[in-house]
Amino acid sequence: MSDTIVTLESVSKSYNRKTVLDGVSHSFRKGGSIAFAGHNGCGKSTMLKVLAGIVRIDSGRVQYSGKIRFSYVPEKFSGMDVTMGRYLYSIAGMEGVEWSNVRKLVKDFFLEDMFHLKMSQMSKGSLQKVGVIQAFMSPHDILLLDEPLSGQDPESQEVFISKVNELREQGITIFMSCHEKKLMDEISDQVYTIEKGKLKSLEGQEESYFRVYVRRNDNLTCWPEMIPRGEKYLLRVAEEQMKETVMKLYCEGWELIGIEEYI
Repeated sequence: MSDTIVTLESVSKSYNRKTVLDGVSHSFRKGGSIAFAGHNGCGKSTMLKVLAGIVRIDSGRVQYSGKIRFSYVPEKFSGMDVTMGRYLYSIAGMEGVEWSNVRKLVKDFFLEDMFHLKMSQMSKGSLQKVGVIQAFMSPHDILLLDEPLSGQDPESQEVFISKVNELREQGITIFMSCHEKKLMDEISDQVYTIEKGKLKSLEGQEESYFRVYVRRNDNLTCWPEMIPRGEKYLLRVAEEQMKETVMKLYCEGWELIGIEEYI
């Protein structure tokens, strides 16, 4: 019996005359954990939606091994005018999930203090955690994750990685769109990118760079390449420039608060 769960046969998809997927044919095995990397707009999110049948393809066919149920975490989770607790309670009721299991997930992701807060008042990072919790409370055959660590703090990232690996051990198939190399290394079996509409394996040939975060300081002169991110600045740095960049930041008096490797 084949262990294939989803097969793409000559799948093509375009938006506004721009071809995103161009005759893609590929089979994905049950229980695998697959990451789609690459620059914004290359087709990562579209691939997830095609796999789930959320968007209509222009040509080709998507075949499943049987009746498949999906859990989906979008990149941007909506901030509805309802409290987080009420929303999760409703989802738990529809899925038949014990409320105690949901409360544990809320605690694990450090959201207990926001239980009675309206989702419309929550930050992007907190909303993303709510999206993850609603998918994790009753995981189905395939888990789709679109930029799942976007806006999450380091502690929540570690919780996320641990829980995804638990789901992998249960045989759940995972498809993920992301940039973080750490995330790909820790929870993915295979990594692909989409280049000129074609699916391309990145196995052993990842070109990585680093995101360097420094604390905002109005007493220092901001570099032209620094991107404001709330109370911090973001720098995109090539690997060969890391040592020089970090030394320059240190000498100028910037406080380094984080470094992430990306693809």
